[in-house]
Amino acid sequence: MTQAIQNVPAPAPTLPLFYKNPVPVEPGRHATAGLRERIDFGFSRETNAIALTASEIVHAARHYPVVFSKDAPTVPFAVVGLRDKENLFVDAEGRWREGYYIPAYVRRYPFIFSEVPDSRQLILCVDEGADSFEQSSTAPFFVEGKPSESLQRSFKFNETFQIHYQDTHRFGEWLDQNDMLEGKMARAELGNGQTFTLQGFRLLNPERLRTLDDSQVLELHKRGWLPLLHFHLQSLQNWSTLSALTRAR
Repeated sequence: MTQAIQNVPAPAPTLPLFYKNPVPVEPGRHATAGLRERIDFGFSRETNAIALTASEIVHAARHYPVVFSKDAPTVPFAVVGLRDKENLFVDAEGRWREGYYIPAYVRRYPFIFSEVPDSRQLILCVDEGADSFEQSSTAPFFVEGKPSESLQRSFKFNETFQIHYQDTHRFGEWLDQNDMLEGKMARAELGNGQTFTLQGFRLLNPERLRTLDDSQVLELHKRGWLPLLHFHLQSLQNWSTLSALTRAR
């Protein structure tokens, strides 16, 4: 029997996942710059786990196993592959598998908010290292020095993402403070004697969920987090989906 042990999610790089050269979006630097029109998710092909906001668990749980990071800050991840650097939901042409939820972290790329040093102010950045970025575009970020409608939509999307991201951190802190998570491993049988064992993540301890007192349950309910724990547990049925897609590939 051949057994491969993989870690999920992968350790965070110096820059956020996918980003190579994020710089602030500004008229002087990006007067003619923009993005290619073709939607291409090829940049996410070499990862097996993608961060989620807490509000996305409801949607992602239908398609992927949802796990939690091993270390703080505690955030949920959608597991998109059994092997390291393999996203089973992106094909060779950069298309996401039809009918499957695409995490907001992927959809916001190549934009990202960055915090101004010594300030709580956030500024919209674009990854100039992205394949979709071009210095001279037919759909530029700025029109007559003003943000285009497309850039305004990207700003709004990233602003909403940032709000959900902050709530996700509060959700993760609550889980840690109440000792709700435990380290786990997942084993996938691929046939022909081949087994994958994934580690480096945490799952909800069902016993802790059952023994929460009334005040804790009420707090979870008021914050809208209680259903997320049940969706997380339901999502663990999706390990079989990853096994089937790995065998097919």
